[in-house]
Amino acid sequence: MRPLRVGPGAALALAVAVLAVPVVAGCSADAPVPPRVTATAARDASEPATSGSPSPAATSKAVPGTGDVDARIVEHAGRRYAVVTLPLEEWDVRVDWDPDAGGVMLADVLAASGEIQVATNAGIFTPEMVPGGLLVSDGEELVGLNLADGGGNFHLKPNAVFAVLDDGTATVVDSVDYDPSGVLHATQSGPALLLDGEVHPEFREGSTNLAVRSGVGVSTTGDVVYLAISTGLTNLWDFATLFSDQLGVEDALYLDGQISDLWVTGQPEPSVLSGPYAGVITATLR
Repeated sequence: MRPLRVGPGAALALAVAVLAVPVVAGCSADAPVPPRVTATAARDASEPATSGSPSPAATSKAVPGTGDVDARIVEHAGRRYAVVTLPLEEWDVRVDWDPDAGGVMLADVLAASGEIQVATNAGIFTPEMVPGGLLVSDGEELVGLNLADGGGNFHLKPNAVFAVLDDGTATVVDSVDYDPSGVLHATQSGPALLLDGEVHPEFREGSTNLAVRSGVGVSTTGDVVYLAISTGLTNLWDFATLFSDQLGVEDALYLDGQISDLWVTGQPEPSVLSGPYAGVITATLR
């Protein structure tokens, strides 16, 4: 398996139809960029709401050269996002992490398997390169569920779990409601972007806390997974409503911030800055 990442430099390439963007995890726009492996991002809720003009109509443009992958650039509320749509009938979506390897670079993940066509970082992790919460791979729980209180985005509750199930569906569920039955792959992160169609109660429309952000959402029927990353800076409110307003998603999870990456086949190799990550989400055509 191989890792993915989307960061500041790649975001510019994405804007010109290149779907490889590097992201630095959870830093605010006006603060120094923290170490790439950090699990304590600034809270979006701390920023006051500001008024602005109505959001322009959304547009969607396919990213060329990505083969069988449905990858597009979606404009929402005046910002642009790379979105990958993965029907589970066609795609094998999994979460991988090697506890003995420490962090993994996205380029190494791709080099280890020639079949991966989509890859992105999993949830927030610690400076010790350990997932901040639950991680399940091939039905094995490698890190347990984390319901502790704390600082940073991971602990901005409700947080949530993205899971792929043995019945061929996927789900995003509040961490306190997580049921391990039938789970093949899972990653926990926070905050939840949407739960049951409701935006996280701490998010504020018009927030000036801007960063690159990545996330995952699931269709209401559980048979489609959506991966998304901003091509530039965005706030958590706009990122959450991208999933609800443009993708019809009711449950979605924030994965990470400025250190994030999203790679799709046909795009340039991930940069040397894509990683390290403590867990990656990959998709392979069935």
